[in-house]
Amino acid sequence: MVANPLRWKGTTWFYLAVAVLASAPAWIVKYPPIEDLPFHIAATRVIRSYSDPAYGFQEHFKLTFGRTQYVVYYLIASALSLVFGVVKANIVLMSVYLGGTVLALRELLRALGRDERLCLLVVPLLYNVMFFFGLLPFLLGIPTMFFALATSVRYFENPEPKRGLLLAVLASLLFYSHVFPFGIFGLGFAAMFPWTRPRRWIGAGLPVVPALLLLMRWTLGTDAGKLSRGALTPSAEDGVQPINQALPGVFQWLTDIFHDVSDERVLVYFFVLIVLLLGLSAGDRDRAKPVAIPYVLLPLACIFFYFTLGQGHGYIWLISQRFPILFLMTAIPLLRMPEGLRGQAATLGMLALGIQASVNTCQHFIRFQLEEVGDLDGAIAEIPANKKVAALIFDKSSSIVNFAPFLHFGSYYQAEKGGVIQFTYAGYAHWPFDFREGKYPPPGGAARPRWEWTPEQVSVKNELAPYYDYVLVRGNNFAAPPGTFRQKWRGDRWSVWERDAGTRVEGAN
Repeated sequence: MVANPLRWKGTTWFYLAVAVLASAPAWIVKYPPIEDLPFHIAATRVIRSYSDPAYGFQEHFKLTFGRTQYVVYYLIASALSLVFGVVKANIVLMSVYLGGTVLALRELLRALGRDERLCLLVVPLLYNVMFFFGLLPFLLGIPTMFFALATSVRYFENPEPKRGLLLAVLASLLFYSHVFPFGIFGLGFAAMFPWTRPRRWIGAGLPVVPALLLLMRWTLGTDAGKLSRGALTPSAEDGVQPINQALPGVFQWLTDIFHDVSDERVLVYFFVLIVLLLGLSAGDRDRAKPVAIPYVLLPLACIFFYFTLGQGHGYIWLISQRFPILFLMTAIPLLRMPEGLRGQAATLGMLALGIQASVNTCQHFIRFQLEEVGDLDGAIAEIPANKKVAALIFDKSSSIVNFAPFLHFGSYYQAEKGGVIQFTYAGYAHWPFDFREGKYPPPGGAARPRWEWTPEQVSVKNELAPYYDYVLVRGNNFAAPPGTFRQKWRGDRWSVWERDAGTRVEGAN
C-alpha cells in the first residue's frame, strides 16, 4: 500500500524538493545539449505513432521489441506520451533519473542503516558525461538499481510476499532498462544474500528468477545479447587501456562536461566534502547494519570493470567509461554522517553544493539554447511532414559544452513530422525498430558506423539524390552538384536543401 502523501514527514517533502531541484536541467530549455536525446525522442515518436498514417512509419519500419534490451525506456516513454506528448515524456524520464536517483539512494541508505542525508551527495554527480551523451536507458537504470538493492536488503530481513513481488518487478524492469546497472545489482544481490542461512536460500533467491531467465534468453537468443556477452572478454580491438593511460582518463569520464572550469570546481568541492565527512565523523559510532559490509563489493567491482573492460565492442561504445561515475555513486553508502552540529553543518554543505551544481548546469543549458542552437525550428518548419530527410551535421560541437551536442539534432524532424531520418540506428540489433525489407536507404542495409560523424564522406549522387527528399544541414560545408538538390531555405546555423525534380531513382532501396 502506498503511503498517504498527506501523512509524509517533513523530511520526505524535503527530499522531494531536492529531487525537483536536481531535475531542473531536464526541463529548463527546449533543446538541451544532450547528444542522444533527439534519438530517444524520435524513437518514442515512431513507437507511439507507428500506426498513424500521418507519420508514415508503417510504410518504412517494423517494430523489433523482442531484440532490444532497452525496451522499458521506450515503452514507458510511449505510454507517458499519451498524456504529455513525446518530448515531455522523455523530459519526465530524464527527471526520473535526476530526481529519482536522489530518492532511490535515500532508500538504500536507510535500508543499510546509513544516514539518509548522504543522498544529497549524489546531486553533483548526476550531471555527468553519460548524461550529456544522452545514454538515457542506462541512466534510468541507476535509480532502479538503487531501489532494487534497497528492496533486496529489506526482503532478506523480512521476506514478505509483497516485497518479493516488488523485487521481482524491479529486477525485471532493471534488466530491460540496461544490462550494466542490472549487472551491478546482481553483484550486490549476491554479495548481501543470506548465505549463512541455507534454509532461506530458495525463498530469498526466488524473486530474481524471472530476471535471470530474461537475461539468459537475451544473452543466448539475440544478436545484441551475443555481442554484449563478447564484451566481457575484450579483444585487442576493444581498446582496453593500460593502467597508466586509464588513470589520467578517470576525470574525463566523470563530470568533465563544460568548456569552462565550473564543472572541475564542483568536483573539487565534492571531494572536499568527502574528506570533511571522514574527518568530522571520526570517533562516532557506526550505526550501519552488518549487511553494509559486503556492499563494499559494488564500488570495488566498478573499479575492476573500469580497468579490465574495453572502451567499445562492435557498435557498443562507452563500456568501461561508464564505471567511474558508477563507482562514485555506489561508494556513497560507505560514508558516515557526523553527529550533532557537525552533521548539520555537513548537511548544509552537501545541499549547497547540490544547488550550485544544478544551477550551474541550468545556466549552461540556457546559454546553449540562446547562443548556439540557432533556428532549428525554422528549418523543420520548411520541410513537409512524412518525408525522407538526411541530416548532415558539419558543425557538431559547442563552445559551451563538451562532446558533440548537435550530432543527432536531425532526429527532431522525425519526432515532430515523422518520415525517415538519417542518421538512425534502425537496422542495428539493439534498436526497437528496423527498416522493412526493401526499404533501406542507399546503399541498402543499416547505415555504416560513424555515418553521422563523417558528413563529408556522404555521396550526394549515390546516397542522397536517389532516395532523400530533403537534406537538413548544420554548417556551411554542403555543396550539392547540379541536378541533385537546391537550397530551399537558410537561417541561423541551419539550411534546408530540396531534391530537384527528376533526380530520384525509382525502386532504390
